[in-house]
Amino acid sequence: MPGRFALFAGLLILFLGACGSGEANPLAGPPLHTRPEGVGRVRCGPLWEEGEEITLRGLYRTSGESAYLDIQHFFPDGSSCWARVFLLNRGMEPGAIPWNAPLYVEVGGRLSSGRWSSPGLWDLQVERRSLLPLDHRAVQEDCQAAVADRLPDLEALDWAALALPSYVTGTAGFHPDAEGLRHLEFHFLGSDDGRPLLLLEGQGPALPPVRPLVERRVAVECVYDLAQGKVQELVATIRGEVHE
Repeated sequence: MPGRFALFAGLLILFLGACGSGEANPLAGPPLHTRPEGVGRVRCGPLWEEGEEITLRGLYRTSGESAYLDIQHFFPDGSSCWARVFLLNRGMEPGAIPWNAPLYVEVGGRLSSGRWSSPGLWDLQVERRSLLPLDHRAVQEDCQAAVADRLPDLEALDWAALALPSYVTGTAGFHPDAEGLRHLEFHFLGSDDGRPLLLLEGQGPALPPVRPLVERRVAVECVYDLAQGKVQELVATIRGEVHE
């Protein structure tokens, strides 16, 4: 009996030691997905009916005399599209709203799209409105922390596999600077029109130049769940801009 007890105790010690010395979870942090370069945000089609009486959530911004909501509609399969709803009778807040500190609001009224020839653009005659809580800095810091959690995965990504065909050779072997990834400045792009979900994007380290006047950067989208107070998903891609 003493021999059996000693054997059991030894096995227990080995088991506990193995549990304590295991590596950190390689999948720590939110899911990380990728999107090819050149695949931008998709405009929404006919999400709503012309003249529909509706209640919407969105990020409220102003530009000159215009006031509008930036909306990122998330579908059940995880895909999304963006829309902009112009408020015909503005008045959530007086004065200009800083672009990266939009108000998070819920408004109700009647929709129309008659004066727009492009999809994803709507007008709303506002009949009711309310301001919703949003801690901009806390959300941005949570997105930065999520990137830090997935830093090894972002550094190890095959960025050439995401590049446009004409940029594959120039992107081969690229690995983004870790410090540049740690300090991404996230900007608010939109919120879901019904659920408490936000979309932000941070642009970081530059990729090697391939063509004159073309600047390409690492970009990471951050889907944030306000109800749970955490990042739901990260999406890595490449954003390009032509300087003329």
